[in-house]
Amino acid sequence: MTRTEKLPVMVLGGGPASVFTACGLVKLGFRVGLITRPRPFPAWEGLSERPRVSLRHFGFVKTLASIGPKVARAAHWNGVSRVQNQEYILERQRFDQALLEDAMDKGVEVIRGRVENVKRQRACWHISCQTAQGARTFATNFLVEGRGREARLGRRLSGSDVVTAPATSALLKSYRVSMDRPAMTSVAAFAKGWAWFLRDGAGMAILQIFIGSERGDLPPKDGLEVYFSALTGQIDEAEDWLDGAQAEDSAVSVRTAAATLTRPAGGKDFLVVGDGSLALDPLSGNGIFYAIGSGLAAAPVINTLINRPADGDLALQFYRERIELAFAGGCQSAREFYASEQRWPGQPFWQARRNWPVEASSAGSLSGTAELCRKPVVRDGFITGEEVIVTPDHPRGVWQVDGVPLVPLLRSAGSGEGMAAAFGVTAGQLAAARRWLAEHNISG
Repeated sequence: MTRTEKLPVMVLGGGPASVFTACGLVKLGFRVGLITRPRPFPAWEGLSERPRVSLRHFGFVKTLASIGPKVARAAHWNGVSRVQNQEYILERQRFDQALLEDAMDKGVEVIRGRVENVKRQRACWHISCQTAQGARTFATNFLVEGRGREARLGRRLSGSDVVTAPATSALLKSYRVSMDRPAMTSVAAFAKGWAWFLRDGAGMAILQIFIGSERGDLPPKDGLEVYFSALTGQIDEAEDWLDGAQAEDSAVSVRTAAATLTRPAGGKDFLVVGDGSLALDPLSGNGIFYAIGSGLAAAPVINTLINRPADGDLALQFYRERIELAFAGGCQSAREFYASEQRWPGQPFWQARRNWPVEASSAGSLSGTAELCRKPVVRDGFITGEEVIVTPDHPRGVWQVDGVPLVPLLRSAGSGEGMAAAFGVTAGQLAAARRWLAEHNISG
């Protein structure tokens, strides 16, 4: 009979959200187990500078080393071609392996295996998994679901309130190219969708095509290669991209790629992190950045749910508001970007996405006045209620700037070194907080 191993927290999944959640909990003093299996398929992404800053700040040394070269990203959109920004080439299998190595270095107990069953029984979660060494079972009081948008457990736990953007699928094919062709990435729009092309500078190239995939839109599996070739022929830029390229094989991978929001994303003994709670349109290029943010937010939420259950509702409110605001902002950005492509207004793909969501979000607006109210914030590893300043560009509120609480600063009298000492900060920190208030035209 398999012996049941007990850990206070178990995390399912090994992506950025799961790893940052697990590492954050270890730092807060928890013993954490993380069950994951290697990504079974090759995947490539473009990585912006923001997640690299986070990885460096939190000491993910091996993960940083796994990131590929920085390249210029060419954009072919609305009939205009230009180098729009830069991004790093990311090979996800290598990146994910490095994440796990950093997690182990930080004290996370990583179990490599396939989760076979999860059930809640007598106020405890029971997890069975299959590893290379055989079957293992675990019991935990708190479960973190982080296995991505396809994880059924997260949907079952959270209920059926799922917001989904127009159905989108990503079709991917791999190629071999000459070793002397430099690394690059490029994005291009065409009548039925858009495409992202990557060349790693070491003989590998990837073409991903994003198309609408409502029921019946995609052919059966044995027709995908012909379908992919037909789509490729409709992309003007693909002729140059694939010049001299040879397909590695006939395989075409298909992945779901629509933006989704699952709510609620947690309860008293579980939390859903990463794509299972919030998945953005890949056109944003910010998936890993938001996944890291999800993990950073999850750790104090879980700490509060476990050690300060009386504040559990406040903790879940914090997590819910954070996810919903990120989703609204991401969807609005995608809507605007889709709307900027005006060559095929009558094509179903573009028509659906330029009009979704129907109610445009006001996230990120810089108009309006500031308000003082009480909101959940992170304080000393827990979620607590504090007075914050809410502005249109900070709808979740700003509690402190550079360690200085803003509302008490507004209500205080005095200045200079005495004021800094009263807040336990330096004169420079106090000046930074006052500068933020002045820039937002806020005075006591």
